Amino acid sequence: MIKFLYSFCFLISLTETIFALPIDLTKNWNVTKGFEISQNPDFKNWKTLESLPLATILTEFDWESGKLRKVTMAKSFLLSPADFQKVEDDAYSLHIPYISNYYEIYINGNLVTSNGKIKEDTIEKSGYRRHILVRIKRNLLNLGQNQIRILLAAEDGEELNVYKIFNDYSANLNVASEHLEIENEYETYMLLFLYFFVGIYHGLFYWKRKQEKYNLYYALFSIFLAVYMIFRSQGVYSLGLDPLTQTKIEYFVVFLTPVWLLLFTDVFVRGKINILSKVYLTFILFLAISQIFVNRATSVLILRIWQISVLVFGVMILYLIISAVRAKNKDAKRLLIGVLFLLGTGTWDILGASGMLPIQNLNLLRFGFLFFVLGIAVVLANRFLRVHRQVEELNLSLERKVEERTNELQNTLTKVQELKVQQDGDYFLTSLLLDPLSQTKVESTQVLLQSYVKQKKEFEFRGKKREIGGDIIISDSITLNGKTYLVFVNGDAMGKSIQGAGGALVLGVVFLSFIKRTQMILENQTKSPERWIKECFYELQTIFESFDGSMLVSVVIGLVEEDTGVLYYLNAEHPWTVLYRDDVASFIEDELELRKIGTKGMDGDVRVRIFPLEKGDILFIGSDGRDDLVLEESGDGNRLINEDETKFLEVVEKSKGDLNLLVENLMDVGSFSDDLTLLRLEWLGSFRHVSKDTLTNLTSDDYLYAKVKSLLELGNGEEAYQTIESLLSSESLNDDVRINLIREKSRISLLLKKYDVAVEALESIFPFFVTDNEILLQLSYAYRKSKNLRKAIEIGERLRARDPKHIRNLINLVECYRLVGNLERAKKILSRLGMIAPENQQYLKLKESIVI
Repeated sequence: MIKFLYSFCFLISLTETIFALPIDLTKNWNVTKGFEISQNPDFKNWKTLESLPLATILTEFDWESGKLRKVTMAKSFLLSPADFQKVEDDAYSLHIPYISNYYEIYINGNLVTSNGKIKEDTIEKSGYRRHILVRIKRNLLNLGQNQIRILLAAEDGEELNVYKIFNDYSANLNVASEHLEIENEYETYMLLFLYFFVGIYHGLFYWKRKQEKYNLYYALFSIFLAVYMIFRSQGVYSLGLDPLTQTKIEYFVVFLTPVWLLLFTDVFVRGKINILSKVYLTFILFLAISQIFVNRATSVLILRIWQISVLVFGVMILYLIISAVRAKNKDAKRLLIGVLFLLGTGTWDILGASGMLPIQNLNLLRFGFLFFVLGIAVVLANRFLRVHRQVEELNLSLERKVEERTNELQNTLTKVQELKVQQDGDYFLTSLLLDPLSQTKVESTQVLLQSYVKQKKEFEFRGKKREIGGDIIISDSITLNGKTYLVFVNGDAMGKSIQGAGGALVLGVVFLSFIKRTQMILENQTKSPERWIKECFYELQTIFESFDGSMLVSVVIGLVEEDTGVLYYLNAEHPWTVLYRDDVASFIEDELELRKIGTKGMDGDVRVRIFPLEKGDILFIGSDGRDDLVLEESGDGNRLINEDETKFLEVVEKSKGDLNLLVENLMDVGSFSDDLTLLRLEWLGSFRHVSKDTLTNLTSDDYLYAKVKSLLELGNGEEAYQTIESLLSSESLNDDVRINLIREKSRISLLLKKYDVAVEALESIFPFFVTDNEILLQLSYAYRKSKNLRKAIEIGERLRARDPKHIRNLINLVECYRLVGNLERAKKILSRLGMIAPENQQYLKLKESIVI
């Protein structure tokens, strides 16, 4: 008994009791040399690490010189029933900010992730990386006591460490949805994109004016910093590079980045490169190239040398700028402010990364460069204005009187021009950001996709004519449950020019991010098309709702299954979709179901519509610019705007479904008064959708089916079932009849409580009746009765996405969630059912058994 109490108290001393997620993994670790993977280790000989990082305890171990260093870390934690309930509709996720070098991570003795490779006590492949995110299956975790174990190894001289925090994200165990923020790097990619194009912009300046070499060095600085930001983002791991190779490329880029800034400053303020800058350039080139050909430990040593040299760089660049300030250089003061901010943020990041000071690397350099870019823009603008004033002074001596008369007008025009250039510059940069988002990259033999985009606002910036507006079209391909789908969105953001473009930019970034997550994460590819569209809509709604009603977007989001031509879509206050079939154009919608994305307090359930396409069908989806045509315009500025939405149908029929001809015919009707986007989608497949009325239209010669019908009317279900079995054994049956007989077989199987047979039959015919919600309900019910509750819920939720008010399906879902023990979800759906059908008898029975 005493031994048991001692063991219990010792265990409690090692365990951090946590009653709610997230679970902190930064404290109370036990560490030992070597790899220890036994289930119940004796912690008596282990050392206690009160808090990460691991490096703080490594000096307490004796290491053999030249030998591979191995370490095992172990930590216990508790999971309460509340923790398990919290991830009922989510998943557990483990986050480790940074591990170096080889590692294996175990949860309760089960390997959940690893990286690197050890061969003959030598690290053959490195495994270190930032932000390790691992989804943990719930069956690997226990209610109550759990243990996480990390096995690490590193060569002598290499870093052997587990970080406590990186970029403000600490080590913890949490729900997966909370960890999504770590990989959402929209801000980083937007800044990266901006810096890259700033570099290209100044590179083009140098191409045109070779005498201004400072533009070349500034372009190299911008581009190298953009590349460095790529290697500091999580997206770089999608390239599949070896970690050591990736690190060496990153070091090469970051070593040279300050050099280009030094050369830019030298040339900008002095007009030439001095000898000290040349020596520094040679030294850094030697470090950058030499680190490529050495091992990891030596590469880290070279990094430390470079980090010290950055201090020398800072002194040199400050000396150059301060000297220019003393020499009364008019641009040097503004340049000094930008450089000080840049050096401050860069020094913070370097000190945090090197561990010289106990501060966190917050990756502030990207913002420092943004401030620096703005400062350089001001400096260059002032230089241009000085040249302009010098010209004015020369003219002043010749035509002083004329200048005095026109001086006030000239100043006004100059200010207007400056504002116009600044505005067009903002428009230009925004349009550059929108270009890669507005993509229609679809390669399909089954679906032909064409698009037309015409933004109302046109402008010219530095000789380049461009457009900007709030309309956007995006299309791509994704895979769901092994089937290929074409995904598209046509959006129209509220506002004109820059305001609308901002909304389109947010829409494009969020929608493409959702597509990329689907393409990259296998778990996201197991969703049904209805659920995919519904989750995409809710993600967009969450983002735009945060703008508090100042930014609304109308959209049509859709998926087309390439093999069968089934269209899944929803329309959020966008112009209705047009179908062109057999030379006739018509709307496939007849009512407004959803308000624009971003509307506060949006009521009602999201309904995903289903529409089966036939071979040769053409869909036209477009913004309201297709209807808002200026029919007449009087001399006093009054305009007559078209208000007949069926006018577009007439133009589609007149154009015979041709997109180019359609645009021409719209221009014949009237001029455009708004942004216009048109998406033309034609299905070229030939999948046959069987009519559910086939059996009821059989002729009198089909006496065998008549026999089945008569047996059913007499209540002889088993005999009718056997009759259908015998009918299906015939090879001469018409395909339509065979499919419908299988459907009848599924119905009889449900009556006879042969639920496994019903599941098999319903699954086999569902592709032919993809729009028949009754089959989905029967299939969900059959799965529930055959005890496959996960599939029953999945199919029931799929039907709910199609028809949120389907009473029998809601009843079925309540039963399913009750059986799996998810009473919270069952109560939520039951409450919704009570709002729809409060007098329904089954609802009243469920209400008595489940207290809302």
